[in-house]
Amino acid sequence: MHRIAGETRKYAWGSRTLLPRFLGFPSDGDPHAELWVGAHPGDPARLPDGRTLIDLLAEHPQRELGAEVARRFGGRLPFLMKALAAAEPLSLQVHPTAQRARAGFARENAAGVDIGAPDRSYQDESHKPELIYAITRFEGMAGFRDVDRSIAILRLLDLPWADEIAQDLAEGPAEAALHRAVTAMLAMRGDELTSALVDLGKAARTAEDRSHRHRPPTTRHHRERTSLEREALRVFAQAAALAERYPGDSGVLVTLLLNHVVLSPGEAMFLDAGVVHAYTSGFGIEIMASSDNVVRAGLTPKKVDVAELLEIADFTPIPPPLCPARAVTDRLVAFSPPVAEFSLHIGQAPVDALPESGPRVVLVIDGDVEVVTSADRVKLSRGEAVFVGHEDGRFSVLGEGRVAVGAVPS
Repeated sequence: MHRIAGETRKYAWGSRTLLPRFLGFPSDGDPHAELWVGAHPGDPARLPDGRTLIDLLAEHPQRELGAEVARRFGGRLPFLMKALAAAEPLSLQVHPTAQRARAGFARENAAGVDIGAPDRSYQDESHKPELIYAITRFEGMAGFRDVDRSIAILRLLDLPWADEIAQDLAEGPAEAALHRAVTAMLAMRGDELTSALVDLGKAARTAEDRSHRHRPPTTRHHRERTSLEREALRVFAQAAALAERYPGDSGVLVTLLLNHVVLSPGEAMFLDAGVVHAYTSGFGIEIMASSDNVVRAGLTPKKVDVAELLEIADFTPIPPPLCPARAVTDRLVAFSPPVAEFSLHIGQAPVDALPESGPRVVLVIDGDVEVVTSADRVKLSRGEAVFVGHEDGRFSVLGEGRVAVGAVPS
């Protein structure tokens, strides 16, 4: 068992307070966005002796990973855990399939684009399915909404360009129509785009004003308002706020077609390859295949590759992609999305019945705990982590606190 220290990353969308508070250091006023806890080459966790987790796994792959995991994943830790703190919207983005990642990585290598360069989309050869577990209220957009509902929401804007898109969506079929709509939205430029975003902001304010004027001083009308009207108001307000922040960005228009997802603390959502998404606010624990591949279409100062996103995005309408928890014990729940690389357990100490084999990463969400194996014990506080290797066997968590445990499904 090895204590490990994750690496933090600063991005413009990060929070100035959440990660510093989580990790116990004073805020320096910068936007701290992510804490990486894993063995990705971009920012591997470090052991107390200065070695990286990558070094440890390279020296003892079967001891730390187990023979089966080492064989299946080429001696690599196949998952990456993060603490993610979003104060502002992340980019409108999508992650590739494994096949597409290999092709994109090879293509950018052949073009001479350095790994880690800002004009690179494919940093490695892995796909990047991911799950986000909400510690605070967590909001985002994920997956294309049911087409009929999007048509109704667009028509509530009462704008000619929105009506045109709604009419095109109505002509179906759904996937092809959404591809056409997103292509048309992302192709908007110049005065046409500026006018559309200005009109969108005005329409959002008009809808909100109309809602307030028509609301009597009781809660009865609020309860009776249709879910469509409520959703439309949220979608319009969010798009209008994005239009103010990104006044020349056509990606704002695409958000009108996406599910608006709100996670309460303790809830999670899973994003598979191809699901267009953008987180907007909140603090959570993220676990994913160990990859940093992101293809962006807007809402960011980083590299945008609209053509690639249109190629790899999944335009199949889906409901909000919530990932249900499975109760393991009264103190432990598990999230097990349909991927080979990871599962996530959330436990309230004292807790056992935790994954018994393979590589495991324990990150303390809150409180003070002690991670105990048959041969070792490590005390941890909020924001601290430990790597539990395969040969460490069974372990338990004592004390008072909450932990997130990443593991490879058996």
